[in-house]
Amino acid sequence: MDLALYAKRRRALEFARAAAELNLPYVLDVSDEAFDKSPYIHAVELEQDLPFPPAALVFPKAPPEGLYKYIYIADLLGVEAIVLPPPNGLEELAKLYDEARQYDIYIQWAYGEPPLAKPSDVEAIAEKIRPRAAKIAYDVVKAKSMHEILHDIVRMQGYIATIYLSNKRGSRSPRLPPFDPSGAINYVDVVQAVLLLRWDGRYVFRVSPQYLGGLKAQISIFNEVVETFRNTGKASKKVQRMLARVFDEIFAESGITEDKSNP
Repeated sequence: MDLALYAKRRRALEFARAAAELNLPYVLDVSDEAFDKSPYIHAVELEQDLPFPPAALVFPKAPPEGLYKYIYIADLLGVEAIVLPPPNGLEELAKLYDEARQYDIYIQWAYGEPPLAKPSDVEAIAEKIRPRAAKIAYDVVKAKSMHEILHDIVRMQGYIATIYLSNKRGSRSPRLPPFDPSGAINYVDVVQAVLLLRWDGRYVFRVSPQYLGGLKAQISIFNEVVETFRNTGKASKKVQRMLARVFDEIFAESGITEDKSNP
């Protein structure tokens, strides 16, 4: 199971140390950086400040002439993937993707806002450019309901490269640990659904700094859910019913009628 920890630049050392203690890689968010220096300087500063390099970098939106800095920084640090907000047009998106691939770096697009606000947007990229160019980072906590979460994961499971795990109490809630009992999202159901769909990607725990100390217990709960699923070979009946409704809805939207005569 591929797990990682999400770290903001201003608390990067603290989170990187926690990731090392948990024997996990980490994803480093540098989206608040100005990137007004040479990419070599940025790479050296990051390397000096951190105990070991991140597995992926999250950058701010790239100006047309500025992507090379992101690519060089990632290349100098040995990072294979970068996460970016998508540009406004498919032509520019294809250009960014192709330029990054010259350095064996994959781009994952941050999903949830235009022009990547719904599954059909992701499917359009896959159709008009290529499926690999449509890989996204999916932030569960931004969905409005459990139904939306399951619908998104079913519809985009082939394009989701990373799933961010955190919970919330309301619209202004800090990022709670995913299995926090006061959170609005039932992550036992979410993880079971993802396992049932046989999704193969990276789960990233993304929590506010005050919850960093409880991550070991959170990961234990996650592993317990996974192990229970593997031992039984199935999700709960509730999750199966929820997924069945989502599949029926998707079939109906596409004009396909599911044949239920043969079990």
